[in-house]
Amino acid sequence: MTDEEKKHQLDQLLHAINHDLRTPLSNIRSATSILLQNLTDPLTEDQRGFIEIIERSTVRLLDQTNRLALFGQLAFTAGPLEAVHLSEILGNVKRQLKNTYDIDPVTIFSDSDPLLLADVHTLSITIALLAAGDIKHQSEPAPDDLPRIHTHTLPEKVCLTIDSLTSTQEMGASFVELTSEIVSQHEGTLTMSDVDGQKQFSFCIPLIPTVA
Repeated sequence: MTDEEKKHQLDQLLHAINHDLRTPLSNIRSATSILLQNLTDPLTEDQRGFIEIIERSTVRLLDQTNRLALFGQLAFTAGPLEAVHLSEILGNVKRQLKNTYDIDPVTIFSDSDPLLLADVHTLSITIALLAAGDIKHQSEPAPDDLPRIHTHTLPEKVCLTIDSLTSTQEMGASFVELTSEIVSQHEGTLTMSDVDGQKQFSFCIPLIPTVA
């Protein structure tokens, strides 16, 4: 099977997931929200517990379909690395967080706007994935519960530190493997650590040498 045939089959699978799975899951989630919030007669403790289990499971499945769609994009849209300013990548990250994860505010600390080699699309999605975490952020984040991205420019590279919404719970192997692979394609090495109960990711990307 050629790469083009594999891509076609994956596209068909993602299309089926988006239309045949997400729609009923979204309907189920809407129904459970109505049951939990808008009933005249109060639910018993057992009834509320069962509905909350259904809602959490539905949200989890919706989260996984989102991740699968994003991973499909990452797997087949990576292009050649091009000269791009850091500000363009960070701007795309903010749009990804808003459009895909419903996260509008994100704190970005950047000390300069260097030029580096990157595939803007794949790197932006990867940084957004790392910032938003292993599970889609559903509720309105609190002021102290927002992703933060720090950049620090050194003579030959720019380093990024991402304070993620992901807790220190174990993350899926596919998530770590794929994001690490994208970072390595940009000549960086992804490292992870636990900081105050949350995941922190960091990696560095070489700068384009300036011509004297």
